Order: sequence, then C-alpha cells, then structure tokens
Amino acid sequence: MVVKQFSLMTALLLLGLLSGCAQVYVPIGQSHPAGTSPSGGATQPPPPRPAPAPPPVVEQQPSGPQIAPSVSAPVSGNGAVMNLLEEAWRLNRAHEYDRSNAVAERAMRIDHAEPEVYLVMASNYFSMMQLQLAEQLVRQGLPLSGQKQGVKADLQSLLVKIQSQR
Repeated sequence: MVVKQFSLMTALLLLGLLSGCAQVYVPIGQSHPAGTSPSGGATQPPPPRPAPAPPPVVEQQPSGPQIAPSVSAPVSGNGAVMNLLEEAWRLNRAHEYDRSNAVAERAMRIDHAEPEVYLVMASNYFSMMQLQLAEQLVRQGLPLSGQKQGVKADLQSLLVKIQSQR
C-alpha cells in the first residue's frame, strides 16, 4: 500500500514538474495570447507586415576574355551529355563560369571522352584568367577530338589564345 502511494505521488510530482516546464509561445511585444486583450476580450489582429524588398540585381561583368564554340558539333549521341553541354554553354555566356563548370563536370562523369566538355571547361577557366587550368584541359581534350574538326579547331584556337596571354 505504501509502495503504491509512493509510486502514485512520484508520478503526480513528475507530471506537475513536466507541465510546469512546458513552453508557451508569446510573440515579442505581447504579454498575452494573440487575439485577446489582458482582460480576456477579443482584439483586432495585428496589421500585416510589409513584404521585404527583393535583393538588388547585380549584373556580373566578364572577368576576362570569353570564347564560345565556333561550330555546334554533334555530341557523342548521348542526349544527357548534349543537354548538359548546352546548359554549360548557356551559363558560360551568362558569365556564370563556376556553375558552368559544375554542369560540365556532370557531363564529364557521364562521358569522359567527349572533347566538348573539355572545351567548355577550358573556356570557363580562360575567361576567369586561370590559364594553367585552361591549358591543361585543352591538352586533355585535343587527343579526344579525333574526327570532330569543329571542336578540334576550337580547342587549338583556345590553346593559341591561352599561350598569347602568358
């Protein structure tokens, strides 16, 4: 009997402690629940807050010379790679070189032997004036260009431009 009373009292004590620890949300600046007055009557809801102003649009300026493919050479036949390369070139034209490289890297994971992937990435690095990386990518893409004369010519042209910048 004593054990049951002790258990019951302990349970009630714990319940009381836990209910005392419950958090009640009261908005800042109000000392009473929203929609009621301190006397318990209903009040008008607070006026809506104005929407925050949109962030200013900042146009990116190209940080260096830009290059684009001279001929739209057909890609290896993989539609995913072709779509990714189109997106990478679009981002390149928008001067979003890091994003363009990220898209081109996805294309490279799908088809690492596609020379246009190396061209777009080298073009991005050239535009960012990271000439050593750009040259490295051009030199990796040239042996892969094989019969794709348009991409091969673009890679060779970019290599000449890189070397003239040094």
